[in-house]
Amino acid sequence: MATRNLLLGGGENLAGRATIVRSGGPKKMPYTLAEVRAELLAPVQVIAAALRGIPASAKPRGEGVFEMTLHPSFLARSYYPAKLLAATGLRDVGSKEKTIIPRKASEDRLEGKPHATASILVAGREDGINKLASFLAADSVPDYIGRQLAEIESIQWLGSEDKVRGDLPANDVRHSFEVALHAGANEDDIVIGFQRFAMQLGADVDLKRRIRVGGLTFLPVTATSSQLLALSEFTFLRVARTMPALRIAVPNMVRQTMNAIPFALPVGGPIHPSERVAIFDGGLGTADLSAWATEYTFPETSDTSGVLLMHGSEVTSTFLFGRPKTGVPIKPPFMGVDHFRVLAPTSGRDPDLFDVLLRIKSVLEAGRHRFANLSLGPRMPVYDDEVHVWTATLDQLCANYDILLTVAVGNDGEAEGADRIQPPGDMVNAIAVGAASSSGAKWKRAPYSCIGPGRSPGYVKPDGLAFGGSAGELFEVFNPLLGSVVGVSGTSYSSPLTLRTAAGVAAMTSYDLSSIALKALLIHHSEHSTRLPRAEVGWGRFREDSLSLLECGPDSATVIFQAALAKGEFRRCPIPFPDVLLSGKVTIKATFCICAHTDPEHAINYTRSGMGVTFRPLVGIGDDRSTEFFGIKSQYKAAEREMRNAGHKWETVLHRSRDFTDGTSLSSPVFDVEYHAREVSRSVPPASAPDVPFALVVTVKTTGVANLYDLIRQKYPVLLPVELRTDVVIDT
Repeated sequence: MATRNLLLGGGENLAGRATIVRSGGPKKMPYTLAEVRAELLAPVQVIAAALRGIPASAKPRGEGVFEMTLHPSFLARSYYPAKLLAATGLRDVGSKEKTIIPRKASEDRLEGKPHATASILVAGREDGINKLASFLAADSVPDYIGRQLAEIESIQWLGSEDKVRGDLPANDVRHSFEVALHAGANEDDIVIGFQRFAMQLGADVDLKRRIRVGGLTFLPVTATSSQLLALSEFTFLRVARTMPALRIAVPNMVRQTMNAIPFALPVGGPIHPSERVAIFDGGLGTADLSAWATEYTFPETSDTSGVLLMHGSEVTSTFLFGRPKTGVPIKPPFMGVDHFRVLAPTSGRDPDLFDVLLRIKSVLEAGRHRFANLSLGPRMPVYDDEVHVWTATLDQLCANYDILLTVAVGNDGEAEGADRIQPPGDMVNAIAVGAASSSGAKWKRAPYSCIGPGRSPGYVKPDGLAFGGSAGELFEVFNPLLGSVVGVSGTSYSSPLTLRTAAGVAAMTSYDLSSIALKALLIHHSEHSTRLPRAEVGWGRFREDSLSLLECGPDSATVIFQAALAKGEFRRCPIPFPDVLLSGKVTIKATFCICAHTDPEHAINYTRSGMGVTFRPLVGIGDDRSTEFFGIKSQYKAAEREMRNAGHKWETVLHRSRDFTDGTSLSSPVFDVEYHAREVSRSVPPASAPDVPFALVVTVKTTGVANLYDLIRQKYPVLLPVELRTDVVIDT
């Protein structure tokens, strides 16, 4: 049997520390203090008057919330106006992204152009607002106050209309809405105050189903449209919108029986029985899969429907067996499944949208599942300025419990104006999966698959595609309820197919791969075409063959690093390079992944952790000069996102392949990796920033050096091929 070169583990044994060299001078101030005073004093006085006019029942603690928009030059966490807020007795309760054309740009070339900036949501009493006004009116103020005042572009009060998203129903019938309040830990008085204010207006707030994540509390509310508008006067209400429906499949999908593909269930249990995958869906309704899948129900989901069972059993079957092919026997699945029936026939109507999430949350909080799949979620496009309760909740669960979660991005890709990815497909800690139109060499996004971009951070969404079926090529799956293979289509199937690939990697090798390492491997080996827009396909099409993620191709070597980043220092990751002259083209492909804790109330600064990666190509000859490897253009075209130049540093995934036409331009190259940390948008000191685990996958490929893999192994004996389990057979 031919020898296969396998992924080299232990890259972290090569990693060391390096010194951070800082550069740069003082920031150019676009406005003078006099200009800021002339622009901001009147709006601050308007805010004080507006707060004075709000009834006491609508302003807990006597506080209001207004918007403070920073000039785009001051997006960095080090420019956060903490001293100004402290001096006035005001406090921030969140932030969001806002696109503006500033009155004056910091550079002439940017004059008159739109920029993304931070809009800080500030809470405080009238005396604090008056203190801010007094600073603006004073002839002189302390330098630190004057400097932070000069960083502000505008200030405005937030009225009811500013907080409502989407069109409200044009009738007086009571409807279900979802509401987010600025209310975190130890702020139940705000939530109780909101309920009492709603009762005065005749609206109902369901406190039993509230979900608190970070500094936000999400609540289901039943009210008329006019009542909701009046309710939005409550000062700590951040956003309100009509309760969306739940999505589970392509609308009006018809299953086609594929009689030409016989199917026989395999014999024996899963290959890797010690791990179980959590699938949240509509149920199984059959014992046909009991050798590999166990169904769990909740009291509210004991009643079901054929549509839900069809979908749930097909999603589970996709993970267990993949896509059946004529003449290819079905092998035992990689892992077993715990299928949680979280849907009921009434799902999609409030309060079930909250109920479904609470059921999912209760399972993941138990910490028993490292792999999970969601082929459902709210049927609505994501918003740039707000994080949905599903996204916020699940991102924190994935970070807390090291969960590899695959999420279907939705099937409304042909809905004009509503074709953007759907929550929780905008998660930064999950793998958001769209659908490819074909499993063959000629593929593109399936027309129904929702498109990106996501929010920044998390801009590259979907993370990638997997085959999900199309009119020209249906997705083939065994349906245990029908006892046959059927043809379907939808991101509901591409998502568990991707999780199957990742689970297969974990099942095949005894090498300990973290969840972020598996995510990095999936993205690293995705197939990409430059002709396909990133907003449609993300990083590319994920592979179905698990073993291909563990193999090194001809003339190449792939190494994985799994280590931790400490704030305030570089982690130097050498790129394995042979001690021979490489005169031809050299390709370096690299993928970094981290799992970040999040602040859902800060949509623009959502992730607490980020990476600054510096590429040094000639360290081997003592040259420490750097060049760009991962930059803003490696994430998206500058024309698509030219405003937030440093936004890519807070992404949880960096991925790029770069060609060097002359191998002599490289000598023991390295990546120096710095960990950026922030909390509620502010910079945090090194002592308070926890170490953050990361994964790096790097491939070096050359032309004409067939023994590159062996040369690298000889130079770096600590790099060892990952070991396959004894029962895994490599086909040759």
